[in-house]
Amino acid sequence: MKKRLVAGAAVVSLMFAGLALAADGVQPSAGTAPSFEQMKADHIKKLDARIQSLQDEKVCAQAAKNPDEMKACWAKHHAEMKGHGREMKGQSMDSEGNKNNMPAK
Repeated sequence: MKKRLVAGAAVVSLMFAGLALAADGVQPSAGTAPSFEQMKADHIKKLDARIQSLQDEKVCAQAAKNPDEMKACWAKHHAEMKGHGREMKGQSMDSEGNKNNMPAK
């Protein structure tokens, strides 16, 4: 009986400790959250880069003379987009692993 009581108390205390730590990690400090204008400018910059990459792929595809050249165009575009994805993921987290691209609620 005592073992169950001690085990139950340990589980409950760990749950409260976990909740307290999670609450601390969710709220970014007021100085680190980017403004709406900064988020908007960053998003538009990323969209422009994607549009340019698609236009480059279109030119490449139009110039392709056989399936292998077409495949090379796709592979080049795919590699560029993969690089942009990694870049975006890296920019969307702060040093503590919190997303810094969203305003605080």
